[in-house]
Amino acid sequence: MPNARMIRVSSKGQIVLPKSFRERAGIAEGDYIFVEEVDGILLIEKPAPSRLAQLISNLRKDAKEQGFTRQDLENAISEARNRKSA
Repeated sequence: MPNARMIRVSSKGQIVLPKSFRERAGIAEGDYIFVEEVDGILLIEKPAPSRLAQLISNLRKDAKEQGFTRQDLENAISEARNRKSA
C-alpha cells in the first residue's frame, strides 16, 4: 500500500483525509463523499454527479415505500438537535 496513511479518529468519529488524497480525488470543502464498508474495509470515493443523483433517488424511493414523510425527517432532525444540545 504505497499511498497508505495512518490517521486518527476524533472523539466525534471524524477523520481528516490527507491533503494529497483530497487533491488526487478532487475532493473539496463542502463536497459529499460516498463511504461503503466491504468485509471490514472502508471505501471512500467522490461520486460522479450521476451516481449521487442515483443514491438520492434510491433513498427517496426507500423512504416513500416505508411511509417516511418529510415531516418525519424534520422531526428526526429536531430530536437529534435536541439530544446534541442536552
